[in-house]
Amino acid sequence: MADSKIKYYPVDNGDMSLILLQDDTSILVDCNIRQSSIGSNDSKIYDVKKDLLYSIKKRDSNPFVDVFVLTHGDCDHCRGFKSNFYQGDPTKYSAEDRKENKILIDEMWFSPMIAEEHTNDDEDAYQQEAERRIELHRKKSADRDKTGNRIKIIGYDGNKDYKDIDHLRATPGTVVDEFNGKKQTTFSVFIHAPFKEHLASAEKDKNSTSIVFQARFKNASYDSKYACLAMFGGDSDHYSWEIILEKTKRYKNDKKEQALDWDIFLAPHHCSWSFFNDRPQADNPEPKANSLEVLDYKRTGGKIIASCKKILDEKPNPPHYEAKEEYVKKLDKAADFLNTAVYPKESELKPIEFTVTSGGPTLSPTSKVGSAIGSAGGLGAASTVVKQG
Repeated sequence: MADSKIKYYPVDNGDMSLILLQDDTSILVDCNIRQSSIGSNDSKIYDVKKDLLYSIKKRDSNPFVDVFVLTHGDCDHCRGFKSNFYQGDPTKYSAEDRKENKILIDEMWFSPMIAEEHTNDDEDAYQQEAERRIELHRKKSADRDKTGNRIKIIGYDGNKDYKDIDHLRATPGTVVDEFNGKKQTTFSVFIHAPFKEHLASAEKDKNSTSIVFQARFKNASYDSKYACLAMFGGDSDHYSWEIILEKTKRYKNDKKEQALDWDIFLAPHHCSWSFFNDRPQADNPEPKANSLEVLDYKRTGGKIIASCKKILDEKPNPPHYEAKEEYVKKLDKAADFLNTAVYPKESELKPIEFTVTSGGPTLSPTSKVGSAIGSAGGLGAASTVVKQG
């Protein structure tokens, strides 16, 4: 059985990550497939669609992902969805769809916030496909639980009501271990957000209502400790993380579930200052104590991924150079901060890829950066994040 992997794609200021489990189950978190990248020969523009097609499985020659998680509907998190992913009845997937390499989605994860804020065609397409699947459940269609029709609702409702299908819902504080109809024994997800407070707010903001979750990997079902804990937060801001911190500690899930611990932390909103305080940074230069405390849950040798442009001390931003400086302060060394626009090689972009090993998440050879990290490594060894005991 293969080791689990996590890929963070270089997509400029945007997010696109792929989780591959031991049994080849694929979980895509957001997409930012720019048309200019498809078939590009420019080494500084990575063809993420080509890599995705290579990485995922096919069923009857048709490419598919087991789960697609859209953290929120901003364009840089769902760009290319409409043209690159199949929408509609999966039994009607055609030869033309196959020719265009349309990717089937067996199970969608859907936040009710997407139903209330429509700002781009890709978000609308995701919403319409989600509503198609929801309608199958409301009508109790015999096809509602088949691959290509599955859906999971993440978080609470705002103005739109999905209470009649609560059995499909996972709320903050929930552990999910079933993906695309299959229960996993070495992988689970702890749902952190979005919260009822944000969805009910009169001033809803997509960023603050992002799906936030912790991906939890074990190497074997009988392991008592996690080999890797990876945090995904979309564009969540410091307000969201304040609630995450408070609620996780209140219900003692910081201890019972290790729900705040991390080996890999995807910097929210493309290394924006909004994780640390309000913007503009010049008017709010002090990072919030809650945000700093979240970073203190780093396990030995933890790494931070900045999915964004090359970080320079200049405008426009994000990325914010000051945010990078704050992140680096919390790491064992500066080399543990990885920017998708620079690593592994600025002149020839590739995904930053981790393999989950018994010693923790290890940077794959094509993404290897620097020497070993963590006290158990030793200089010149494989670059491994060493988990705590």
